[in-house]
Amino acid sequence: MKTIKFRNWELIVNDELTKLTYEKVEIGNADSCVCNECKNYSNYRENAFPEEIKNLFIEIGINYRKESEVTRYCKQNNGLHLYGGWFHFKGEFIGKNCEVPVRENSFTFELTKIEENFSIGFRNDNALSFFEDGKNLVQIEFETEIPWTIDKELEADLM
Repeated sequence: MKTIKFRNWELIVNDELTKLTYEKVEIGNADSCVCNECKNYSNYRENAFPEEIKNLFIEIGINYRKESEVTRYCKQNNGLHLYGGWFHFKGEFIGKNCEVPVRENSFTFELTKIEENFSIGFRNDNALSFFEDGKNLVQIEFETEIPWTIDKELEADLM
């Protein structure tokens, strides 16, 4: 286990197990999907993450090309498309939990802006995790605004 200071968080990470787990994963969620929204995300992925986040993920043992989940929410007023998704690492964190209860059995996220078009947060969850053991997992939530970069239309626009 190692401790990583990142902004206002302290991450206690089993980086070896995290790295081994991601090495076993062939492709991330977006690359396994056939929808145009995921194809667009995959096409732009290298530019979607700030270098600060890529470096953090390397230190944690996460391969940012192998997200557990990604989804496109909407087209923003600025013309960019809002995507969200998550990754996991084995360990724990000290600091702000991004999960904010709204009412019983319902919550939203309060993410921390890293750059103009990228935000991140941490919470305890194991949704769609690649790990064999779902205990002691931290789910890293992210949102990113990216352009439409593929020559195919949104499926929603085709309906």
